Amino acid sequence: MDLRQDLVAMAFLIGYYLAFAIPIALLSSFLPEAKREPTRKSYHIFASLSIIIILSFFSAWYSALISVLLIMGIALILVVVLEKFKAPPITKVKRYSKKSEIPSQIGFICIVLFVLLTFFWGILGEEYKFIAAIGVVAWGFGDATSALVGKSLGRNQLKQKIFDGEKTREGTTAGALAASAGVFVALLFFNPLAIPGQIILAIFSGITSAVVEATSRKGVDTLTVPLAVCAVAAPLYFLLNYLEGLF
Repeated sequence: MDLRQDLVAMAFLIGYYLAFAIPIALLSSFLPEAKREPTRKSYHIFASLSIIIILSFFSAWYSALISVLLIMGIALILVVVLEKFKAPPITKVKRYSKKSEIPSQIGFICIVLFVLLTFFWGILGEEYKFIAAIGVVAWGFGDATSALVGKSLGRNQLKQKIFDGEKTREGTTAGALAASAGVFVALLFFNPLAIPGQIILAIFSGITSAVVEATSRKGVDTLTVPLAVCAVAAPLYFLLNYLEGLF
């Protein structure tokens, strides 16, 4: 563990969160309800991209995890206080009327990062930490795109009982494509496989993300999508990596 490096990484991560969180919240407070959804979903994309910073700049998994949980804990306290005083940047960002929406989302993110960083970096080792990025990036890009496309262009609802009644074929398809593209770019950054293997891994991750997102309700996809995508991506990566070794 390099303490100096990790302190710099923590400062950089805090700066990153503040650079997008505050402007988006302020913008949302001035927009009418009908135009707030893109700003809400931009949170997902920016938050998901923070995993690249976490995996790239911290020297050890436990220092990364402690830093993330500390930052999220402070954010949770601030959100609870702002909700208590009905601050516009908070009351106008959340979709649901219940007060627990934003705190629960922060809690889901903490659980996801705890599980993924501990398992794929702490237990399996640094070589496999990129798998955590696959799940988080797939969630961020897939969820945001499926929601925006579904609400603006969605015409055909997914009527099977397993799916959330608000999901559409158009939104789910767009979410799968966006998640696949996001994961592919992330894989290019970490470069764990040859290009064909990365494409296959990205496509399967995108499809998994879209299906799980379509079956998740009331924001629980923040928890279910990253975990499910990683559960699919990990064994698929091991298989692809094995096949590459044969050829």
